[in-house]
Amino acid sequence: MKGDMKLAKSTLLVWLVMSVMAGFLLFTATGCKQDPKTQRLKWNLKTLVNAYQKAGHTNPKWDEPAKRALTEFARSRSQCTESNEAWGWIISTNCESAVQAGCDDPMVKYLFIRFSLDQTNSKEVFLKAFCQTAKDMQKSTYPPVRKFYAAAWALEQIYYTYGTNTANQPIWGEYTPLMGQNVEASLNDKTMPAREAYEIANKALYWVSGDTNQYQQAYRCVEKPMLENWPDDYTVWLLKGTAFIDMAWHARGSGWAYTVSDKGWEHFSERLATAQEALEHAWKLNPTDPEIARQMMTVMLGQGGGRDRMELWFNRAMALDPKDYEACSRKLYYLEPKWYGSREAMLDFGRECVQNTNWAGRIPLVLVDAHWNYCQGYIDKSEQTNYWKQPDVWTDIKSAYDRFFQLYPNPGGSYNEYYAWYAYQAGQWDVLNGLIPKLGPETYYRFGGKDEFDKIVQLAKEHAEKPK
Repeated sequence: MKGDMKLAKSTLLVWLVMSVMAGFLLFTATGCKQDPKTQRLKWNLKTLVNAYQKAGHTNPKWDEPAKRALTEFARSRSQCTESNEAWGWIISTNCESAVQAGCDDPMVKYLFIRFSLDQTNSKEVFLKAFCQTAKDMQKSTYPPVRKFYAAAWALEQIYYTYGTNTANQPIWGEYTPLMGQNVEASLNDKTMPAREAYEIANKALYWVSGDTNQYQQAYRCVEKPMLENWPDDYTVWLLKGTAFIDMAWHARGSGWAYTVSDKGWEHFSERLATAQEALEHAWKLNPTDPEIARQMMTVMLGQGGGRDRMELWFNRAMALDPKDYEACSRKLYYLEPKWYGSREAMLDFGRECVQNTNWAGRIPLVLVDAHWNYCQGYIDKSEQTNYWKQPDVWTDIKSAYDRFFQLYPNPGGSYNEYYAWYAYQAGQWDVLNGLIPKLGPETYYRFGGKDEFDKIVQLAKEHAEKPK
């Protein structure tokens, strides 16, 4: 009897465990259908870890760190990492372990260059490494999306190495086709999450944005698979809206209004109307992405029709992200004298950015931008030095940085360097002397080199020693 009871309890326990596991698996499967991040992670794992296992470079000596690096990269691509997680460090250390163990997998080597290669290496070292890995990826069995990004990073390094001379480099013509030929193949993968497709198409358009004809041709190539495979996803319409904004400004040109041809105005108007329609549809599908609102602000800039139209989308962007510095920058541009504003309108908005306690991030520094943009765009070069010496200008600069440092006492980056530059231009020696101990060697170039910086430090010291 006791044996039967024991068997019954054991059977019941097994059934309960099986039921819980089945319920968990059902919940997970259901969650995969509902959670975009989970879907994106699953797809990234398939095109990274699963692809690695089939690529022909596995080996027990390095499989564990290689797969861990690829898994963490998949998590970062899927936005499945917490903000305080050291995911970059995890990728870096595991790639390094795998490569040191002899791993020759091109995807792992690609991550090694991005995350593990010593940053003290020259541009040329990185260029050679990225270009070779891009070629190796093309020969591999990895999916087109991975080949696309390998080629895109090679192009980025070419541009970083040669700058404005990039187009004249033979190597540029060698690697642009490697990226281009994988765009359409990538977008034909219907299992790809829409956000991944959007990022690929967006990057492909970015690399041809300087050439009007190539840009239009590239957009036609990406529009068809995007609309066929993800017609109900808002990113498809966001991409279309953004592309037609760019094509509208291509038609208009960057000159003054009187330099635009009748045909240019016609294309400008038509394309902005198409962009507006696409972005409004994107907003209906997802009214939570501030990028839609930011792009609509640019449409309003081109169409005019009253400031209220721009303010509607600006307020929507700020409601979604109270740190939206880009939205503030676009509004500031709208308020420039050459568009629909004036110096007073720019400064009024900049001061609002300092005083509005609902906004944060870099937004107080929009007031500094207002002065900088006005000085650079509307003041004769011979008078620009004197502009910063005006007492009311310095009052604004100081209030902006005071508010910013109140929000972020130790922000890092170059904030102290810029503030020191403005203090020097304004002749505010006490402020400059307080900032000098916080400045590092990277500051020198902002003041014209080390010799010039040393002269300024000496000058600030002399002013400090003078009786008040």
